[in-house]
Amino acid sequence: MPSVVMSIMQGPLCGALATMLLYGVICMQTFRYWQAYEHDMKILKYLVVSICILETVHTALTVYAVEFYLIMHFGDVTNLAYAVWGMPASYVIGFIIAYAVNLCFIWRILQLSQKRWIAICFVILATIRCGFGLANCSLSFYYPMWKVFRQHVFPTMVVGWVLSAVVDSAIAFTLCLYLRKRRTGMNQTDSILNRLLLYSINTGAVTSFCAILVVVMFLSLPNNLAFIGFVQVQSKFYAISFLASLNTRKRPGTTKQTAPSAVEGVALSFMPDISTFETSHQQSLHLPPIEVRKSVVMNIYGDDLDTGMDSTVHGSEC
Repeated sequence: MPSVVMSIMQGPLCGALATMLLYGVICMQTFRYWQAYEHDMKILKYLVVSICILETVHTALTVYAVEFYLIMHFGDVTNLAYAVWGMPASYVIGFIIAYAVNLCFIWRILQLSQKRWIAICFVILATIRCGFGLANCSLSFYYPMWKVFRQHVFPTMVVGWVLSAVVDSAIAFTLCLYLRKRRTGMNQTDSILNRLLLYSINTGAVTSFCAILVVVMFLSLPNNLAFIGFVQVQSKFYAISFLASLNTRKRPGTTKQTAPSAVEGVALSFMPDISTFETSHQQSLHLPPIEVRKSVVMNIYGDDLDTGMDSTVHGSEC
């Protein structure tokens, strides 16, 4: 009996614990987004809210599935042979979240490359991958017994998760390739691009690694549900990567306006002292203050980089 419980519930239990941990990270990222980017487009706000709600439901269903086996039906070995409805329902939500995040990254690739055929190919692959996942989830409703389910979904399970690893790796690689081309040599802009590159690499590596582990566990452990743990946490990695990429942007209103001391060896310290200005009302002319403002704007949606140097000269006569 202990060996049966361990082989069936060890993977889902570990996956549920990791899911709750990552759900806390998602809540933190969502709160940070709403604090810093309240003026974003409505469609982006709706997407963030939708992902947060779906992740909440996904976490609740994952906890319910573990509670069903280990608390509500504790000691009932017969129930371990069947999948409770909460498991496939949570997987459906996970595939929907993964598909939405993939489409967001594909849209960014389109804006960076301006090549529609690349985006269309990725959309087709992501749609096929999502179709395989939803098909496997629907079959688990018709074949709730684990052994019967495994016999019917064996080919689609392997193909779907291999395709998942390929799609995630290809999207991350393409995104990194075009982000590198957008480097300008400016420290502030390149630091933002480097963070986006890091998130893109981590996203593709982590989600692809999870997909590979699902296939390996599914093939090597036919009487074990260890692969379910990696299925449960994968959607959380998609949501975290999406929210982190949004929070990487420069916050509105944080552009610093400073007057540099010199540009190309020419001093620009022409700003008169305020105290001198107040005590010299009898003078007929004052040196005009020069204010040099340098702004760097990065549009995360299209990843367009706009750099500009504005010089404003203010003069006054007494």
